[in-house]
Amino acid sequence: MFMKNKSIIFLIIAVLIVLYISIKVALHSTFWMDAFIAGLFSHVPPKFIPFFSAVTEMGDKIGIGIVALVMLVWLLLKKRNYPGAAMLALSLALGNEAYKLLKDLFVRPRPELEYLAPAEGYSFPSGHAMVGMVLYFTSVYLLSEAIQMKKAKWLFSILASVILLLIGASRIILHVHYPSDVIGGYAFGFIWASIWIILYKNFKQRYTKKRPS
Repeated sequence: MFMKNKSIIFLIIAVLIVLYISIKVALHSTFWMDAFIAGLFSHVPPKFIPFFSAVTEMGDKIGIGIVALVMLVWLLLKKRNYPGAAMLALSLALGNEAYKLLKDLFVRPRPELEYLAPAEGYSFPSGHAMVGMVLYFTSVYLLSEAIQMKKAKWLFSILASVILLLIGASRIILHVHYPSDVIGGYAFGFIWASIWIILYKNFKQRYTKKRPS
């Protein structure tokens, strides 16, 4: 019950963040956090740019594809979790289209800086942050569901969180997104992943009840 309430609280916070940032972006308002956070990241030494260029690939098509493929192979061949594999594949495929629609809806220009990584389309929300959140959040959920060891669950959760934070930071450091794009992407991704996890849990419950003992 505690974990359920905690999940609802996080979901409400994500919805509030999405509403706040979306409204401000639609009104072409400025964000104090954009200047503040971007100012902090501006002090990153140039020698670390190659590292963040590599990190940002983990939220791109190839990086997302590799991690998703590993998870799907594990779910299908090792765990025989076909509903979980379907949930992961559909949430990613449709989430990839959802963030493109959101970009076209808000049409926010990218930062007026020299891009240090390839960037196309509009700025809000960050596709790397949104799709990355969907992939790593749903993956951690599926891993935690299958693994009994608490230490392993914590390890996967911490690892996924660090990867997500580094991906988001890389988009700001490489000058292709505002911090609000990244935070909004995280929030959109969390909501999207949560919806698919709820659908997955409900499907499994119904499937378990209907399955003959």
